[in-house]
Amino acid sequence: MSSTSTPAPPKKQRYDNEVECELAKRGCWLVKVPRYLSELWEANEGAVVGKLHIGPEIEFQTSQGLRQPPPKDEGEGTSSTTTNTAVTSSRVSEIPTQYTFILHDVKGSTMSVLSEDKQALGAEATVKTGKLAIEGRIMKRAECRPPATSKYMKMKLAHIVKNTQPKKTVKMIDKAAVKFKPVAVHAEDMIKNKQKKDGAKTYRADRDVLRGALFKAFEKHSYYRFEMIYPEVWKI
Repeated sequence: MSSTSTPAPPKKQRYDNEVECELAKRGCWLVKVPRYLSELWEANEGAVVGKLHIGPEIEFQTSQGLRQPPPKDEGEGTSSTTTNTAVTSSRVSEIPTQYTFILHDVKGSTMSVLSEDKQALGAEATVKTGKLAIEGRIMKRAECRPPATSKYMKMKLAHIVKNTQPKKTVKMIDKAAVKFKPVAVHAEDMIKNKQKKDGAKTYRADRDVLRGALFKAFEKHSYYRFEMIYPEVWKI
């Protein structure tokens, strides 16, 4: 009597380009939010940014005490910093806290949420693909609408006016910006020309003798200025 053992099935080989699909059937919403709200969420990554109330009307309320995104630098100096601080403070007070979600059905298209995790790559995160995973399937499309209040309209008007302003402007200055103007003849050249006219002569010493004098001078001190080493060399 003989018995045969069934071989174990080969293990499935995992490739680097595989996509995790465990959450592929999970339903997700694709929500369009204002830019200032998305910047606020990015500045508070990992924190609770608000609460969503689902009922006859879907409402979203932002959390209190969220960290505001840093203002974009448009210049240098104290005046710019003061202006940015004032703009940030006024912007915080004008940002609405109540929003309404308008839902739409997704018809005629299939969309999914794909995520990429590059935490394990380290320094190679910019050149290699991270771990891919499908987080869910888009079931609804939503639009986050702020309340149409006069306060919000003023904020939008200020934002539009700010975007229409040129980023670079021309300013008139009272004094010339160049502090050192070019000259035709420098003071050193004038001294040399005067010495030539007075009959001053130049002497050329032997190369080895001059080198020996320099080495002897640097044995006394590790560094010299030109006016300090000139008397040492002149002795030869």
